[in-house]
Amino acid sequence: MITIHADEVPARPWPNGGGRTRELVAGPRGGHWRWRLSLADLDADGPFSALPGVRRWFALVEGDAIELAFADRVLALQAGDPPLVFDGGTPPLCRVHGGRARALNLMLRDLDGCLAGQPTGAALQALYEPASRTLLWDLDEAPPAAAGVWVGIEPGELRWR
Repeated sequence: MITIHADEVPARPWPNGGGRTRELVAGPRGGHWRWRLSLADLDADGPFSALPGVRRWFALVEGDAIELAFADRVLALQAGDPPLVFDGGTPPLCRVHGGRARALNLMLRDLDGCLAGQPTGAALQALYEPASRTLLWDLDEAPPAAAGVWVGIEPGELRWR
């Protein structure tokens, strides 16, 4: 079991100044990642970055409500709502209500996976606990049951160093 405390991971500012990202885990290392799990601090309204070829899962885990404005719809999210999935090549505009929110992001290139409210059954699983800001990552079996957001990614080249 690997335990990652999000607040111990350095935050990198976004180029647009609207927030910061903590990369919790990603793989494979070297070159471009095929999968990436990160925690974003959303401080201001602004567009998401365009990531063509990337499937994005997004779960608001803490803070104020937000809206994601896509070309064809606007979705309101609060902490604890089910995760959203969307094409990273068509990014939304994010509006932060109240000035502060935190979101868990799973980004996948040519892999299957998801964020979910319960264990996913995937061979590689993790659990992010919003209350403790901790990621419990297990390469062999599911982490112990707890409240949070489950991460499941298909098996394969998912071990990192």
